[in-house]
Amino acid sequence: MKRICVNFDDESLVVIENYRLKYKGSMANLLRRAIKCLEICEEAQEKASLEKITAYIDFLAKMEHMIIDIAVGKAVFSEIGEGSEKFWNEIYKIGEEHSMEFQDKGLRTVMQVLEYIEKTNWYKLSIDSENSFTLILAVSEASKFIKTFLGGVFKKYPKKVEIKEEFKKIRIRIL
Repeated sequence: MKRICVNFDDESLVVIENYRLKYKGSMANLLRRAIKCLEICEEAQEKASLEKITAYIDFLAKMEHMIIDIAVGKAVFSEIGEGSEKFWNEIYKIGEEHSMEFQDKGLRTVMQVLEYIEKTNWYKLSIDSENSFTLILAVSEASKFIKTFLGGVFKKYPKKVEIKEEFKKIRIRIL
């Protein structure tokens, strides 16, 4: 072991003291724990950005979303096919409900919403201009699902949002 002397500013000291009290241990143990946590975070960020990791936690922590394999998703969307009118109406309504959640998260623009949803791996977002976006789909069979869901999300958006299905992609324009 080696002794290290470190100076902290007042703001950092408040944070450190709060965590020391939370974990009921010594300052040394807290700093060891913090360094281990930093190491884990750095390793995770080699695989995904902190922004993506934060979004993944946001999606998964409340158990309101799930992770499925792309091949499973493709099989599900192939099986759904045209689907019933009731099914598509429900997907649209779910999109409307998510719109409120996105507002609560501070996502106000079409681009912010599309960037946030992109982290689900439904599509890769290509920003064509300030008012035009292309979604390159991970599973082309999900096209109608994504279009319908986003139709609900952007239903009450202040400007009209046009969503067009194309082969393996969806184009979105703010009119």
